Amino acid sequence: MVKPSLEEALEGYEVVDLSHVLEDGMPRPQVPYGHVPWKLEERGDGFNTYMVLVFEHAGTHVDAPFHLAGVGGPTIENVPLTNWMGPLLVVDMRHKKEREFVSRREIEEWERNHAPIEEGDVVLFDFGWTRNWKVPGGVEKQPYLRNNPGLSEEAALYLAGKGVKLVGGDTPTIDSDADPEERAHRVLLPRKILILENATNLGRVPPTGAYFMAFPLPIGGGTGSPVRAVAFVPKKGG
Repeated sequence: MVKPSLEEALEGYEVVDLSHVLEDGMPRPQVPYGHVPWKLEERGDGFNTYMVLVFEHAGTHVDAPFHLAGVGGPTIENVPLTNWMGPLLVVDMRHKKEREFVSRREIEEWERNHAPIEEGDVVLFDFGWTRNWKVPGGVEKQPYLRNNPGLSEEAALYLAGKGVKLVGGDTPTIDSDADPEERAHRVLLPRKILILENATNLGRVPPTGAYFMAFPLPIGGGTGSPVRAVAFVPKKGG
């Protein structure tokens, strides 16, 4: 049997899961999450099925341009599938402290040390914030949803000028918690640059050379959607 060329090509890549599990106890805004039994074997049913109640922006998720009020951009089901995939660059910003901003200068320095950011790239920022995802103490004591670092307005403008298709990171928002106006969102979404938030495992992805995919549910009129984001990382020696 002759393998399809795509299947053969993918044998040279490790698939790294960039998504958190959707489950009770995960950090989230004051929006309920429900995984409610509908049919269960223990009740005598022939199948196990559950009802799922989930916020569009729960867990590892993406923002459509329509998420920002006043933009009037496309809703989630109208974003072309090709916009959710592309060459992946992972920018290490783990040195950033709480509520700090990533500057344009820092991105330019990263480019000098690794590779230029180009049109169509996907750029994810690794702040090491995943360490706060689930810690003892219950949902109300989770540190994940506050004090996170993020992009400055000038950094977002710089990335937009590069023509990237998606920006994101391992924080609950790409904006620093010190910026209540969320200026990075206000730069990117009106330009139809997509956003990924609450990523994980970015430390397992090299700065360059990987490929990104994260497909949302085609929710009619959706402002966003949870995703199963993955990075295809070239195997060493492959």
